[in-house]
Amino acid sequence: MESTSNENYEFRVYPDEKSPKLFKSPLLEVLTKTKLWIIIVLYSIFAAFWLWFYVYYFQGTAISLISLFFLGFFTWTLGEYVLHRFVYHKIKDASYDTGMQYVFHGIHHQYPSDEDRIILPPVPGLAIASLFLAVFYLIMGGPALAFGPGFLIGYLVYITIHWMVHSKPAPARFNFWWRHHNIHHYQQHDKAFGVSTPIWDIVFRTMPIKGRKTITILKK
Repeated sequence: MESTSNENYEFRVYPDEKSPKLFKSPLLEVLTKTKLWIIIVLYSIFAAFWLWFYVYYFQGTAISLISLFFLGFFTWTLGEYVLHRFVYHKIKDASYDTGMQYVFHGIHHQYPSDEDRIILPPVPGLAIASLFLAVFYLIMGGPALAFGPGFLIGYLVYITIHWMVHSKPAPARFNFWWRHHNIHHYQQHDKAFGVSTPIWDIVFRTMPIKGRKTITILKK
C-alpha cells in the first residue's frame, strides 16, 4: 500500500487471487471465512425462532408482526450504510488499508473475488447480531423480536446482493448494483456506500460524481 492523499489514493488489488492467511492458528483462520449458504441458513433459523417467540410468548398480531418486520428491514438499509461508511472505512478519509478497517473490510477491497471473505463469518456476525437484538430489546421490549428478524433478513438481502455483484460474471439482473458498487471499489472509495440500495447515498450526498476519481488501482 502506497501512502497518498485522499484525492489520489493508491491501493494494490489482486482481483483473481485468494487472500492470505490472517492468523497462524488454523482455528482462528477458519473462523475468518464462510460461505453464503451457511449464513443464509443460520440467520434464517434465528429470524424464524425470534418471530415464533414473539407470536407465542408476546401474542403478537399478524399486523404488528408484518409492520415491525418491514420496519426492521428498512432500518437495516440505514445500518448497512452507517457500518460501511463509518466503521469499515476510516471516518477521516474513507481509507481502509490498516487496522480494524483492513481486517474487516480492506482485505475484501484488496481481494474482491475471494468468495470466502466477502461475508462476515458466523462467529463475529452472530455476536454483532446478538448485540443489536439486545439493544433493540432494551429499547422496544417484546416487539424487538419481530423488528430484529426484519433487520436480520435485510442483512441477508444485502449480503446476497454483495455476493452476486462480486461473482464472475455477475448476473445481468444485478447490473445496477454491480455498477454502483464497482464505482465504490475502483473509482471513488469515499462514495457509493450503499450496496442493497442507494437511498442513503442520496440522502447523505455520497452518490458517485460523474468523471471523478479518488483511487488508483495498482494491479499485480
